[in-house]
Amino acid sequence: MSETFPRPRLALIGISGYGRIHLELARGARDRGEADIVAAAIINASEEAANIAELKARGCAIYTDYQEMLRVHAGRIDLCLIPTGIHWHARMTLAALQAGANVLVEKPLAGSVADAQAMQAAEKSAGRFVAVGFQDTYDPGTRWLIEALRRGAIGEVKTVRFLGVWPRPRAYFLRNNWAGRLTIDGVPVLDSPLNNAFGHFVMLSLLFGGEGATTLESGGVELFRANDIESFDTAVVNVRTARGVRLWFGVSHVSHTALEPEIVIEGTGGTAGWRYETEAWYRNASGRHHQPVLDQHATRKLMMAAALQRLRDPATTVCTTAMAARHTTLIESIHRAAQVTVMPATQIEWLAKDGPASALPALPGLDAALRQAFAEQKTLRECGFTLAGETLAR
Repeated sequence: MSETFPRPRLALIGISGYGRIHLELARGARDRGEADIVAAAIINASEEAANIAELKARGCAIYTDYQEMLRVHAGRIDLCLIPTGIHWHARMTLAALQAGANVLVEKPLAGSVADAQAMQAAEKSAGRFVAVGFQDTYDPGTRWLIEALRRGAIGEVKTVRFLGVWPRPRAYFLRNNWAGRLTIDGVPVLDSPLNNAFGHFVMLSLLFGGEGATTLESGGVELFRANDIESFDTAVVNVRTARGVRLWFGVSHVSHTALEPEIVIEGTGGTAGWRYETEAWYRNASGRHHQPVLDQHATRKLMMAAALQRLRDPATTVCTTAMAARHTTLIESIHRAAQVTVMPATQIEWLAKDGPASALPALPGLDAALRQAFAEQKTLRECGFTLAGETLAR
């Protein structure tokens, strides 16, 4: 930072779990002389003794309550990092804004549209900014493709479809008190593959599809679960934007085989695509054009750099609350549109390598059905996928 602009003062709420990533981002900025870490709220001191000692040695004040931290440092935090559970995003962001801080909050923006709207109103009232941790939106290859689509590189965009399958063991849903939950202590969570693990790619699909509201297609939402959770772990969703672009999402944690996320975009004058940690590309009459897509470590660093740059330059591009609220609105509408179908226990094949918590569920025929539905942009049932004795979750 230049001498005319003092180093930004950072605060963190949480440094465990996903918070470790934000801690390392903050440390990297500190060690490069780009920022100072002035405060951190840590509720599990016994588990984080080494990190607490290191932070204290570098002048960081430690608190056990985030509200106390924000009260003591009100007006003296430039950027507050909030890498916490979904149900904490809104209340912590509101508190940080009230204390005069700008915010980098982990995705998704919030667990409900009402919370997202409250965050946007508070951001405007405070005269601060909130950047959202959809890190792939900060990737140069992603931005290159968005700009290419905007200038009509493949003509008018007609369809955007995304498929991803990431196996997750039972332990994934036991790792905290909100995984797989719809609400916790009365606060919306709506945790699911679409709102969490694959939320990044839903957000990208919305951006590739252009601006405007989205409407779910009648009968086009299928939600399933194999795990003992409140929400769903497998879904197919058909959406249309106000401009008529059709969006298709297919995701699952129920498989023994991973399928890395891929987005395919079709237009009136060509085709485009985005592949996780690989490349963004488009093909039209002039040939095939492409740019690399960075890995998650690199995009998170770019995200942090953008948030710090935004403190000095309001024109710096970040993932805004307006962008991220589109994702929250879609997720809430999906939960209203369909009930979750429970996959029959007798059909699920569990593969455990190291005890019950390591067990991975799979359902015969599901992987193939998802791939067919992706290729044809249909529902699973339209592709002939059925479950014997299926029941709806209550």
